[in-house]
Amino acid sequence: MRAFNCIAFFWVGQDTTLPSLLVRSIRLAFGPDFCVYQLSDRQTPAVAGVTHVKHLKLSPHIMVARLEAYAALPQTGATLLLDADMLVLRAFALPPLNTNEVGITHRGARDTIRFSPREWAEFPEFTDKDSSDVMPYIYSFIYVESSLLFVRQLIALRKLPKRFHRWYGDQMSLKSELDAPDRFRIQTLNIDQFNRTVRSEIEFREVFLSTEAPYIVHFKGPESKSAMARSLSLIQSRHGHAPGSSGT
Repeated sequence: MRAFNCIAFFWVGQDTTLPSLLVRSIRLAFGPDFCVYQLSDRQTPAVAGVTHVKHLKLSPHIMVARLEAYAALPQTGATLLLDADMLVLRAFALPPLNTNEVGITHRGARDTIRFSPREWAEFPEFTDKDSSDVMPYIYSFIYVESSLLFVRQLIALRKLPKRFHRWYGDQMSLKSELDAPDRFRIQTLNIDQFNRTVRSEIEFREVFLSTEAPYIVHFKGPESKSAMARSLSLIQSRHGHAPGSSGT
């Protein structure tokens, strides 16, 4: 049993190249009838291949806008929310969620950075800390039964200093909500399977061809973004589609 009903993503902007690659990879893995939900502002065009698109009036601050969009997610049952700069390599199942349970991936050494003095100046909360200290849960993979978490996060984020409305506010408010006693339960998913970071096409090829290839990869850095289309071509080839085809 797959357990989850839908994959959703947030995107703002006229250029929909990245989310279109994500959607094509989802279609290759799960087929044409699987639910793919786009959450965007009113100016962003619909991404080809999505099942539903919800256009919303959103804050100009990207962290607030993201949580406003997530909080407006319709109650369609268990839903996985992914970042747009990810690719699904193959179909997968997720375990059922219990009441008030949230599925996440914990930040590991591969995704941990040491904040610089320049960042300390804008975010004094980060002084002499690593990203794993202040943001242990990676926001690119969130698995929920309802939008309650995002509603609570949005309330919390609006109380934070304005600098968190521009950056890091989604992850900071996620930590505060998940770490609060008797509020939510955490279900931890394997980060190497469900949220594997890659920073280049070479690294993608290595993990894609490995005997324990992940289900989902997350592209980070300028080099990896340019490699997403070529990486999708590898996935298409494995599914028997010609590179560049829709895969549906």
